[in-house]
Amino acid sequence: MKLTKKLIQDIVKESVGDDGVIISDYLQGKKNVSEFVIAEKLNVDLHIVRNILYRMHAQGLVLYYRKKDRQKGWYISYWTFNPKRVKELVPLLERQKLENYRKRLAREEENEGNFYICPNFCKRLEFENAIEHDFKCPECGSLLNLQDNSRTIEVLRQKIKDMGVESED
Repeated sequence: MKLTKKLIQDIVKESVGDDGVIISDYLQGKKNVSEFVIAEKLNVDLHIVRNILYRMHAQGLVLYYRKKDRQKGWYISYWTFNPKRVKELVPLLERQKLENYRKRLAREEENEGNFYICPNFCKRLEFENAIEHDFKCPECGSLLNLQDNSRTIEVLRQKIKDMGVESED
């Protein structure tokens, strides 16, 4: 599998969120970049940069080491993007996505014809939850409508099929 910029961005986006893409783009091809430099070059608040970097580190997408600043006495982290981890995450994220589709499909099939949706699309509730709220949207108070979820079931089956797996009917 060839590591393209798009593949890296997709994996970063899926594993840590959209905000991780700008940092991964910046770090590619660089080694041991200070979090202060990253924040300054990207014009992003340091605390936000750290949060994103820690999320990326939790997924193994970045490596770092800390060094104590002799003058100020605090630690500075230096970050490097880990492209090898992207290749490892591809099959893991595909399996997670497939599992999520299967769980959602099972839930949709088990509750076919038992979903209620707000006309303003605030909430979608199963029958039991709709009863608890007197068939009114808990967000805006509008009367909930019965939703035909057969199209949702079709779409989920197609997504599973597109992944090269047949859904268990």
